[in-house]
Amino acid sequence: MTTTTQQVLCGQCKCAVETVADPKADDKVTCPQCGRSDRFDNVMDSVKGYVGELAAQHLSDMMRKTARSNRFVKVTVNQRPERRFDWICTDLEF
Repeated sequence: MTTTTQQVLCGQCKCAVETVADPKADDKVTCPQCGRSDRFDNVMDSVKGYVGELAAQHLSDMMRKTARSNRFVKVTVNQRPERRFDWICTDLEF
């Protein structure tokens, strides 16, 4: 397994956030553009939710494309509500 580093962004203005190097759970994360701030552990929870949402959307798209080529499978699409996250990360490649 490989690891990569992603930049954490403010979910509102998409600006890279500022924090201390090697942050602890109680350290403050702040957006330099809009001033939004939160604790590091809350920011990471939001980013994890965002990544999970991206993965679910990607999996759904792959399954729909796969099933589209099979005439024995009927695909019904349920619109998922759009979620907004206070903190996100840079785009991921699946």
